[in-house]
Amino acid sequence: MLLQIPGGPELLIIFLVMALLVGVPVVLAALFLFVRFVGRDDDSDEIAELKGRIEELEAEVAADNEAAGDEVAVEDERSEAGKRRERSERRETASEASGEERPASS
Repeated sequence: MLLQIPGGPELLIIFLVMALLVGVPVVLAALFLFVRFVGRDDDSDEIAELKGRIEELEAEVAADNEAAGDEVAVEDERSEAGKRRERSERRETASEASGEERPASS
C-alpha cells in the first residue's frame, strides 16, 4: 500500500534511517539508565561491606599507632637518660681538666 503511493519507497527509507539514527541511541540510553538505577541495590551492599572493612583497618592502624607511641615513649626516656649521662660525663671530664689546669696556672 505504501509502495503504491508516489514517493512511498523513499519515505520508507527515510523512516528506517531516522529510526536507526534516533531510535538506537534512545534505546541504548534507556538501557544504561535502567541498569544504573536497578543495579544500585547490589552497590549498597558492597559499599556497606567496604565501610565495615575501612572501620576495621582504621581500628588496626589506631592500635598500631598506640603501640608505636608506647615504644617511642620508652625510647625517648632511654635517649633522655643517655643524654643526661653524657652531660654528666662531660662535666666530670671538664671538671677534671679544669682541676688539673688550675694548679698549673697558679
